[in-house]
Amino acid sequence: MTKESVTIIGLGLMGSALARVLSAAQLQVTVWNRNPAKAKLFEPGTVQVADTLVEAVSASDIVVVCIRDYEATAELFQDAAVENQLAGKIFAQLSTGTPAKARVAAEWAKSIGATYLDGEIMCFPDAVGTDSCAILYSGDRDGFETCDAMVRAFGGTAQMLGTDPGMAAALSNAVLPIYFSYTFGVLNGAAICDAENVPLPLFQQLTESLMPVFGGVLERAVQMISADNYASEHSTLETSAGALAQVVAVGKDAGLDGRFVECMQTYAAEGLEAGFGSVGNAVLFKNFRNSDG
Repeated sequence: MTKESVTIIGLGLMGSALARVLSAAQLQVTVWNRNPAKAKLFEPGTVQVADTLVEAVSASDIVVVCIRDYEATAELFQDAAVENQLAGKIFAQLSTGTPAKARVAAEWAKSIGATYLDGEIMCFPDAVGTDSCAILYSGDRDGFETCDAMVRAFGGTAQMLGTDPGMAAALSNAVLPIYFSYTFGVLNGAAICDAENVPLPLFQQLTESLMPVFGGVLERAVQMISADNYASEHSTLETSAGALAQVVAVGKDAGLDGRFVECMQTYAAEGLEAGFGSVGNAVLFKNFRNSDG
C-alpha cells in the first residue's frame, strides 16, 4: 500500500462523488457501503468493492467516512476488529457533525492509534473534482499533508484550519444558518411576489443585483463585532425594525405564513428593548452570543 490508497465508506451522492474523482485521479480506491447495491454503480475495475467493513479498512492507509453523522460512524467503527485495522492509519471524517462530536471522535481515534482528520464539505456532489469544490479540514496537520494526493484530487479549495479537530465543523456550522436563512428568504420573497402578481424573474434579477450589498453587510458586521463598536452610518436597528414590521404587514395583507419574518422581527424588538435602536443591526450579535455587554 501507498499513501495514495484510499477507502471510501459510504456511497451516497457525496461518497460516490468522492470515490469517482479519486479513481479518475488514478488513486487506489476501495469502497464499502451497508447497502451493496450502491457499489454496482461503479464500472467493474474502476474501484475495489469490499465485502465487509473490516476488509475495506484493511485495504488502504487512508480511510474516508462520508455517511449520515458521527453517531452512525461510531456505530460502525467502534468494533474491536475494525479498530484493530485502523491502528496506524489516517481516519478522515467527512460526515456531518458538531465541533464537540469531532473532538470526541478525535480522542477515540487517538485511543486506537489512528490519526484523525475532520473535514466539512462545502459544496454539492457535482462540484467535487472541480474548481468549485471547497472542503474545510482540521485536526492532525501531518495527516492532512499525507493526504495531499487525495486532497488535490477533490479539487477546488482545501483549507487546513488548525489542529483543533472541531474547527472545521465550527466554521461549517457557522455558515449553514446563512445558507438556510438565504434559502428561506428567497422562498418568502417568492411568496410575496406570487401573491402580488410580480413576475418571479424580476424578483430573481433584483436579488442577484443586490449581492454586492449583502457582501458589504457581512464585511461591516464582522468589523463591528471585532471592534465591539456598533455605530453605523448605513442603517440603524430602529430603521430595520420598521422595515421588518412593514414586511410582516405585507405578508398579512397577502395571507402568507409570516413566521419567518416574525422571527427576525422578534430579535429586532428585543434589541430595541435593550436600548440598541440607534446603532447598527450587528449589535444583535450580543443576543446570539447571550451577552449583555
